[in-house]
Amino acid sequence: MTRRFSLTAAALATVGVTILTGLLPATATPEGDNIVISQVYGGGGNKGAALTSDFIELYNPTGSPISVDGWTLQYLSAQNTAANPGQISELTGTIAPRSHLLVRGARGSGGTVDFTADIDAPQLAVGSRAGAVVLATDATPFNAEVAGGSAVDILGYGGAAVSEGTPAQPLDNTLAAIRGDDGADTDDNATDFTATVPSPRYSGGAAMGATVADPEPDPGTPGPADPREVTIAEIQGVGDVSPLVDEEVRTTGIITATWPDGGLGGFALQTGGTGRLHGADAASTGVFIYTGRGSEPSPDLIGSCVAVTGKVSEFHGQTQVAGRFVPVDAATTSDCAEAVTPITDTVPEDPALREAHEGMLFQPAGAHTVTENYNLNRYGSFGVVAGETPLFQATDVVEPGAAAVAYEWDNARRPLTIDDGSSRDFLRNSEARDVPLPYLSADGETRPLRTGDHVAFSRPMVLGYFFGAWTLQPTTPVDGTTPADTLPVSWTSGRDAERGGPDSVGGDTSLASFNVLNFFTDLGRDEPGCAPVTDRAGTPVTGDRCTVRGAYTPEALADQRVKIVSAINTLDADILGLEEIEDSSRFGHDRDATLNQLVDALNAAGGNWAAVPSPATVPGGPGTGDVIRTAFIYDPARVRPVGESRILMDDAFTGIAREPLAQEFAPVDGGTHIVAVVNHFKSKGSVARGDVDTGDGQGNNARLRTAQSRALVRWLAGQRDWGDLPQFIIGDLNSYSREDAVRVIEDAGFTNVGRHFDAGTSYQYGGRLGSLDHVLANQRGMAVTTGADVWDINADESTAFEYSRRNFNAVDLFSPDPFRASDHDPIKVGLSLGGGTPGDVDPGPGVPEPGTPDGSTAAVQDLVQDLTVRAVVAGFLALLGLGALIAWLTGLPAFLGLFHR
Repeated sequence: MTRRFSLTAAALATVGVTILTGLLPATATPEGDNIVISQVYGGGGNKGAALTSDFIELYNPTGSPISVDGWTLQYLSAQNTAANPGQISELTGTIAPRSHLLVRGARGSGGTVDFTADIDAPQLAVGSRAGAVVLATDATPFNAEVAGGSAVDILGYGGAAVSEGTPAQPLDNTLAAIRGDDGADTDDNATDFTATVPSPRYSGGAAMGATVADPEPDPGTPGPADPREVTIAEIQGVGDVSPLVDEEVRTTGIITATWPDGGLGGFALQTGGTGRLHGADAASTGVFIYTGRGSEPSPDLIGSCVAVTGKVSEFHGQTQVAGRFVPVDAATTSDCAEAVTPITDTVPEDPALREAHEGMLFQPAGAHTVTENYNLNRYGSFGVVAGETPLFQATDVVEPGAAAVAYEWDNARRPLTIDDGSSRDFLRNSEARDVPLPYLSADGETRPLRTGDHVAFSRPMVLGYFFGAWTLQPTTPVDGTTPADTLPVSWTSGRDAERGGPDSVGGDTSLASFNVLNFFTDLGRDEPGCAPVTDRAGTPVTGDRCTVRGAYTPEALADQRVKIVSAINTLDADILGLEEIEDSSRFGHDRDATLNQLVDALNAAGGNWAAVPSPATVPGGPGTGDVIRTAFIYDPARVRPVGESRILMDDAFTGIAREPLAQEFAPVDGGTHIVAVVNHFKSKGSVARGDVDTGDGQGNNARLRTAQSRALVRWLAGQRDWGDLPQFIIGDLNSYSREDAVRVIEDAGFTNVGRHFDAGTSYQYGGRLGSLDHVLANQRGMAVTTGADVWDINADESTAFEYSRRNFNAVDLFSPDPFRASDHDPIKVGLSLGGGTPGDVDPGPGVPEPGTPDGSTAAVQDLVQDLTVRAVVAGFLALLGLGALIAWLTGLPAFLGLFHR
């Protein structure tokens, strides 16, 4: 087969040539029949790094030994497409089956942790953030512009010019690019590699803390000094860093937790005694002991007294001792005179106080609330905060700027991660995918854990600083096979409260908005060059950064559709604005093709829906907009569209966001007409027109979204025939409730209906909840609004329940229900529209004057025709009455004469 690699646009501009993928013959394949690069780290010895040196790790996934004599490792900086001869390192030796070979690169001036390696290559300085590493079968400098070559495997990361497929994500001084333990190679770096804590492995196993047989000592030289005997408190010291870093020590304590599988590679040791909180001026009496994978004590040793000999280090912010342990007689040491009892207070929020209790056993009391569950799907962990409410996005609560920065600073102090006692990557590691996800399944049953759920601690856990966050680890690893009554936490899922649909919003008519998560009926498999994301059986599910953003196969589309249909039909709105539905004209079909297919599916499942058709003339022409669009569907038994829909075209939207779509609706049985405009503003996830994050809490593109709001309210005010009507701006504004884009609309006389009725939040990101999805009403709109509710079926749920994650884990969590049909929650608003005619609602002060109509829409024509008929009838009756009176006075000829003038 051919090794597939990529050059970025920036690199192409630099070299001035066109490079096609598929130029390099390769011997490493997805079948796993040759050596692969399994780990790369370039932060060694840099500021904040624990390890002293860079390294590159290789892995032999086959069942036979493979010689690498004469092979080379070649490093290319991020923008280079050819290797510098000075960055080529020759390899020697043979890699045993399913074993590693570790090459130690350049050493920096910092770091505290050294490691054992098979080959030293001090000239190999690897980029800490971005670059490319090439494994080749000879010493010829790699050149991406030349066909052929000897490349066996390539890893590009951080937007490097050379990579297999898409580069892996950027690294830093604390992160390595690590391939799954099975060495799986899909020829796409972004898929194959995860940025996580470096854990180098050499031919003998774990490289950190590894011991190598020493040569026979020279009888004439003194032996090494005995390790220093210290307490755990002396190892921890006061403050962030141990005073004994790099010292060989011996300490004694009681094993409180052990993690013999799952990759943590160690156990917790604590001085005996009753657990109680103390101040930041006292040292912790617990510590993490790193033994390397496969050397951990078994769970039956929990509670045993052991002595540990090893070197003290700080590993990514956590004090540890890397060494060996042996059981000791508890009677011989005061450290084991008493059993360890857990601290039963709430874990302090002050980082200094957390540091003072690092490594100690806790069983927190009081209410705790889930504030993040995004990582359940990947790392088997979730975030909690003390108290009965989760954390909120700063700009959903306070205005951007200093207030938002201060609010988020307080947020950042509070969370605790609840982990599973492992370092498994359930999403990307094939072996981990075969382990049932913890906390989402237990006893063979699904147990949804949602943000907002209240958690109680039923067993002790160990406080530590793992993976860059303050974490509580269970005393032994847990997974989806762990019985529910032995988990360290218990909870009651809030999902049951959402099964019946949104709360009552009152009124006789309802309006709602729903982002349907890239609902496409065109499939990834039909797009040339679209690579799939596959489940654990290798079955394609979705496209991997393709133009088609939804399902890859008909089967995956059926899974997505059944959840969307269940959600929309249960939502039971009369008017529904949709975001992120396919613009079918971009794929050669009628613009409304996907929209109409969704309506057919809804009706086949018992719904009663019709689609608002696109206007006869689409500004810019079909197929010129984004691949996703906004749309309206409605219940034709309840409401009817009046006139054509209208699309706002403005420079604020052109080429960077979906254009707003507006429609007038009227109750079929008579009543007040309304106007709804569905929107999907520019997201925070990329940068357009240089509108970068300014640090005020609004993220990227804040100025653009504000300009979109201004264009929207200006355009809506210019639709003079709609000026007297209740107006509703709905949809995914990609702006939280207090951000500038929302406040511009409010300043134009609109009220945030969800906020007014305390409807709840619609989105979860970064362990914070907030609303990106809004309904804003002008004063006439507020006069007919009766209530609002966010239906919490999506944002509170783990991504593990999405159609796109079906069969990614040993437990199939997919269900044909509304839960995690999307990543946004729908918002529904009640309206009271019956018994009146358009314009009969008191608009209140501050509503723009309607002015002169600028066109005879169907609504205006209907109204004029209605008033004309009434005037003619009334006039006729009046004339008839007057004629009768004259006829009575002067006779019939005079009466008839009235009708001949």
